[in-house]
Amino acid sequence: MNVRVDIAGRYELRGTLGTGAGTVVYEAFDKLIERRVAVKVVNLPPVEDAETADAMARFRRGARAAGGLNHPNIVAVFDYGENAEQAWIIMELVEGGSLKSLLDTGEKLPLPRIVQLMTQLLDGLGYSHAKGVVHRDIKPANLMLTPSGTLKIADFGIARLENSSITHIGTMMGTPAYMAPEQLRGETVDQRADLWAAGVVLYQLLSGEKPFSGGITSIMQKVLNTDPAPPSRIGASPTGTPSIDAIVARAMAKAPEDRFATAAEFAAALQEAAASVAMPGQASLASPFRRPPEPPDDGTVVRTPPRPLLQEPPRARRLLLPALGGGAVVLALLVGGSMMLRGDRTPGAPQQEAIAPPPPPVQPPVQPAPVPAPALPPVPAAPTPAPPPAPDAASVAASLRTVPCSLVRVTQTGRGVSIAGIANTAAAEAMRRTLAASGLPLGTTRIALDSFDGPYCRTLDIARPVAALGEDVPNLVFTNATPLREGQGLRFSVTTPPWPARLHVAYLSEAGEVGHIVQGGAPQPPNSSISFGDGTRWVARAPFGTDMLVVIASEAPLFQQRRRPEPLDDFDIALAGALRDAQEAGRVAIRVVLLQTVPSR
Repeated sequence: MNVRVDIAGRYELRGTLGTGAGTVVYEAFDKLIERRVAVKVVNLPPVEDAETADAMARFRRGARAAGGLNHPNIVAVFDYGENAEQAWIIMELVEGGSLKSLLDTGEKLPLPRIVQLMTQLLDGLGYSHAKGVVHRDIKPANLMLTPSGTLKIADFGIARLENSSITHIGTMMGTPAYMAPEQLRGETVDQRADLWAAGVVLYQLLSGEKPFSGGITSIMQKVLNTDPAPPSRIGASPTGTPSIDAIVARAMAKAPEDRFATAAEFAAALQEAAASVAMPGQASLASPFRRPPEPPDDGTVVRTPPRPLLQEPPRARRLLLPALGGGAVVLALLVGGSMMLRGDRTPGAPQQEAIAPPPPPVQPPVQPAPVPAPALPPVPAAPTPAPPPAPDAASVAASLRTVPCSLVRVTQTGRGVSIAGIANTAAAEAMRRTLAASGLPLGTTRIALDSFDGPYCRTLDIARPVAALGEDVPNLVFTNATPLREGQGLRFSVTTPPWPARLHVAYLSEAGEVGHIVQGGAPQPPNSSISFGDGTRWVARAPFGTDMLVVIASEAPLFQQRRRPEPLDDFDIALAGALRDAQEAGRVAIRVVLLQTVPSR
């Protein structure tokens, strides 16, 4: 390999530590400083294109990000190099293996060790976040363990520098099982995405299992739409308590604003929850987890003295505590009352019994003259309650447009709304429940949705902002009978929007595969109808179900290169970036159509 030649002057490669997708990690010896190091090498594609340039930018960015970090819980980066075929990073050699290797053994870690590992992870993340670096791929495989058990964060290869414009909105990178919802949606992420991933790692350490499992599409659906069972209820012998479950739940909240704001806050909450846990054979876990030291007494801090522990039984304790507050008031009233009863007695004077005088003669009662009753003012009538405000059809319509996993057109019709479009089964049901609870007058709402159960949620969420920009969408009409039966070829026509547009038509199958039927070419005239398919191409085959066609019209080319058949996940990632770039260059419009395929009779 050319890397051997380029680094041979200083580094001697001694063996392979691991391999990945296009990468190799070697053990090496730095002959100048005489220390063992690790060399991570990435092979570059032979043709320079946009994807290669982006990969190189990420690799350099990762080296620069990690090279600027100096922390005991982060793998140190010493050097970087590249040639025409490869790029490499020289970094600290960590010989204890990864946290993934430890988890794969099935060994159950005690809670103190789990908290120790998480504290080290969060310390390293807190440091990198303070330096403006978000890792974006925290997972057990990227968490290394030294022989002494210290955790070190490795592989900042897709890290985002806060002052970098290389990572765009709509670019999704990372490992789906550890990615936050906003990361899966291709949105801009901050340090809270790393804290989500740290919550997933904590879940796995406590329960021995990942919170979200299955294929990539299944994982994405679960991360976006479901909450995992509490880790204390998972596995044969889980570790933790409901208080620690609450820490995990907050770390893995769907909305970033509901999570811990910082790594330090996460660590402090976990330590506090763990400190109160008593394990078999242990009096308390309080001793291994010390609270942060008190701030220095500089005259600006008001401290409350610690409350002494009471040794009385619970009932006596409840009686004693009020004497610090309400009981003192009762005592003052009793003292004041006794002084009032004593009247004007002089303290210390002899006390004598008072002699009562004889009663006065009884006089007949004097009858007062009758006094006329004053006229009462009239009682005002009770005010009539104001009628409840009429349901706001506009706000109902706005909420329906943002339901995840849907692409709908919502129009306001007087006091009601009309909904048309496509949505997965769960989203369609959510819309119906929203309408039922909205209080809109009966007969004023109309819902006409094509629903599906396929893996298209992310595609729709990516397409929604573009599809909502205007009504100038391309129109697709099937020219053959539907549903499409086995062996039948697809035929359809597309009418372009009222501006010159290049067309791209992608066919998404329920099996999670994407084929590209129409790709770019010359711009088509406005409002022109173009037919595709001759009945012999694009033939329906098993597996059958609900497929989807995505029709995109754009003034600028959508993709820089022709795309071959690919997994749906890869298409979604590419589509998010392509739509962003196409919008910057001109107009873009999208129409999404469902197509049923069925076996032959």
